[in-house]
Formats: sequence, C-alpha cells, structure tokens
Amino acid sequence: MVPKRIPAIFALLLGLFVTVPALAELTPGTPAPDFVGKRAKVWVNSGPLSLHKELKGKVVLVDFWEYTCINCIRTLPALKRIYERYKPYGFEIVGAHAPEFDFAYRPENVTMGTKRQHIPWPVVVDSDFSIWRSYDSNSWPNKFLIGANGIIVRQHAGEGGYAELERLIRDEIKKTNPKAVFPASWVIPPDTNDFDPTRCGATSEETYVGTARGANWGGAIANREGFQPGKTVSYVSMATTVPRGFSAHGLWKNDPDDFEHARATPLPKDYIGIKYRGAEVYVVMNLKKGASARVYLTRDGKAVPATNRGVDVQVDPRGRTFIDLREGRMYYAIQGEDMGAHELRLSPTDEGVAINSFTFGNRCLTKFDRL
Repeated sequence: MVPKRIPAIFALLLGLFVTVPALAELTPGTPAPDFVGKRAKVWVNSGPLSLHKELKGKVVLVDFWEYTCINCIRTLPALKRIYERYKPYGFEIVGAHAPEFDFAYRPENVTMGTKRQHIPWPVVVDSDFSIWRSYDSNSWPNKFLIGANGIIVRQHAGEGGYAELERLIRDEIKKTNPKAVFPASWVIPPDTNDFDPTRCGATSEETYVGTARGANWGGAIANREGFQPGKTVSYVSMATTVPRGFSAHGLWKNDPDDFEHARATPLPKDYIGIKYRGAEVYVVMNLKKGASARVYLTRDGKAVPATNRGVDVQVDPRGRTFIDLREGRMYYAIQGEDMGAHELRLSPTDEGVAINSFTFGNRCLTKFDRL
C-alpha cells in the first residue's frame, strides 16, 4: 500500500550532506548490504549487529522506518505478531531508523520513540542515511526480507502485504530447518485494500508546514505573506484556503522543518490551521524552548467534541481542548471523524512550539496502538 516517498531533493532541503539516490530499491536476488557507515552506529534494544556475524544464518527483515511516521506506526501490529511468532525459529527484525524531521536525528529521541511504541526488536539509528543509501531505499516504511543465505528475497514499500511477507518468512525458515512446524492456530490474516476511497473514505494529503518541504513538497500556505525562510513573520488570517496546505495567524518563525511559535500569549490567539477530510488527524510537533507547552485545539471554531478527541487531547476546566506538548513526536488530534470537510486549528500559548506536519487516516486504517 501507499508508502511515503522521499524525493532526491529532500536530503538537500534538510541540509544533509548526503545524496539520496533516485534509483529503484535493491531487488530480490541481490546480496544484502551490512549495517555499516563511516561512523559507529547507535543501537537500541541490542548491541551492534552484523549480517555476517551475529545474524549469520538467520532470516532477517530490515525495516526502514521513522518514529513519527503514521505509515510506519500502522505497520507495527502486524510486525509485532510476526516477530513474536517466528523469532524462536531463527527470525529477526532490524529496524533501520532514517529520520524525517530535525529532532528525529538525535539518538535519544529515537530511543524514546522505540520505547514508547513498545518495539521489541533491535533498532539501528541511521541518521547519516548510510544504510538507507546502501539499500537504495526511498520511502517509509520500506521492508527488505533477507534469507538465511544473505540474499534479498522480497522488497516491499509502504503498508500492507503482511500475508505474503509471513508466508515468505515461513518458506525461508523451512529452507534452513525443514523440520520446522508452525502451530495450526497461527492463521495468516488476509490482506485487504485499506486505501480504497470508496470503502474507506477519502482523506486529505500529508501537509508539511516548514519552508523546505512546505514550499517544495506537499504543502502551500494560504496567507498573502507566504513563506519567508528564516524570518519571523506576523501573519494575518485570511478567508482564502488552499487545495493542499495550511494557514497561519500571529507571529511565526519560518524554519525549514516547521513553523515555530515566536511569542508567548496568555490566551490562545495565534494558530496554524488546516482544512481536512479524514477519519483521523495526526500532527507532528516538537518543542524548541522549555520542558513543556500547551497547544489548544479547535474543530470548526469550537472545542473538539468528546467523540472526536484523539488520545492526546485533553479538556481544561473551561471546556477548552488541548494537547500537552512534552517531546517531539506525532500526536493524535482527531478520531472518529465523519467524512465531511472540517477545519482544525492549533493555538500554542508558549514560545518555541513548532508545528511540523499534518497526516490523515481513513476509517479502515484504525487498528493500531495509539502510543
């Protein structure tokens, strides 16, 4: 199912001194590259691993992921089920974490995201994209199944395809252990097309707020002030909307990765707003000053109704809905939405709150843990 693609210009826009190839991923039948780079890698849940040493003779799934990526988060229930079943048979998953936002480059944040999402397998922090480049990866999530002989068996970008993956894992295990027997109760759930808009409902497209990707990849701003990279801009709200993008009001610093709230306001006044369609809305935010901050939310100009509050949304004694921002991650803002058009506004009262992106879910893609 649909992956989150990364264009070659992305690395340059983020100031990475690497080249992300615009090639197809390594194909089945290709020897799998090892987990190497010019600098020593940080590992979570494990010490350093090598396909030629610690993992030699095992069936390995290399999963390129990012802890703020909803497409990646939605794969976790299937991967956790597969991991629990087949790890005793000589199967291993290695999560290769390639960062999407500036705060996700820090190993301590990757560790936090790994623990929050209860990921049990080893994770290697690939913040220099060296493993990503060695596999010619270009999307999140992106999975490479490697046989016990070190040869790539399957490559799959995006969500879904879990039934085929599990069948292939069984086949590869049996190549090294023909006597392996799997319990009859281990039913392999069939795959469904959970992106079918007719059955599951249409959603808005992912929208980036920062100047680098907002202006060049998946976003626009409705305000006449437009994007002004590196500047702190006083935005004036407008009735005009954009087909794909957001609007701003108040004082916001235009950073490459985000819009950063540039003043403290005693009441919710400044905002980033977006018109959307979708059953769920997810917001990536981070905090550049202080230990915590409050971000108020409105839906169509009012507090978010109880039935539509994502798991991160709370309500204060005055009936206002808000999210407590304490770390850089994806926050669950809206759930159980109808398929009509609505507007979400995020209003921080503290300086240093940064809004990175909005993503959306349909009514089929709801069976995952909100962590």
